Amino acid sequence: GGTAHMKFHFYGGIDVPEWFFAETAVLAKMSSVRIKLICRQILLKLTGKGLNLEKIEKLTSSKRLNFTESDTKAIVAGLEFILENAAKHDVDAEVLQQELMQLGLPQDTCMAICKGYRQNKEEMRAYFATQSLRLPGLKNCQWRVDYVVSSSEMKSMNKPSVRLGLELDKATSDGQTEVSFELSADKFRVLMNELKIASDLMKNL
Repeated sequence: GGTAHMKFHFYGGIDVPEWFFAETAVLAKMSSVRIKLICRQILLKLTGKGLNLEKIEKLTSSKRLNFTESDTKAIVAGLEFILENAAKHDVDAEVLQQELMQLGLPQDTCMAICKGYRQNKEEMRAYFATQSLRLPGLKNCQWRVDYVVSSSEMKSMNKPSVRLGLELDKATSDGQTEVSFELSADKFRVLMNELKIASDLMKNL
């Protein structure tokens, strides 16, 4: 259609991805009242309060409309895409409403989405800022010193080795919440010194 080559402010001034058009077709079948209630659930997720999928499934299970599980996923993905991107790009609710209508969504549906967006935009932006700046924090730290017996050829004394186990409060990019590693006594002293310098710098900020 005519939307294929349009640029959208809510998506950073570029074309929306192809998959999104299929989602808007499903969204257009849903009543604006239900859209408003589903938006409310998605906005809870986008402000860090969690998502209640059961409530969303109840809202999308209508005998008359006969939505499938994949339709429900499309509705959630579509609304989340709209709300999250619009907030990240700091788009006005009025601009968002016009752009959603250009994408073929009914006016009352666009108004329902934009009302929730307007009310929660600043809270979403504040939440995104905390997420993007925040690295995993340290929940727990365990350590022990082992004495490594050197091989007989080296004929050296037992060398101390420090084993550190760190438990993080959120997963790293590769999904780990626990990290453990071993250091020689010399490397451990260097690490301690570096951490002390970093700590002093943080105190002076």
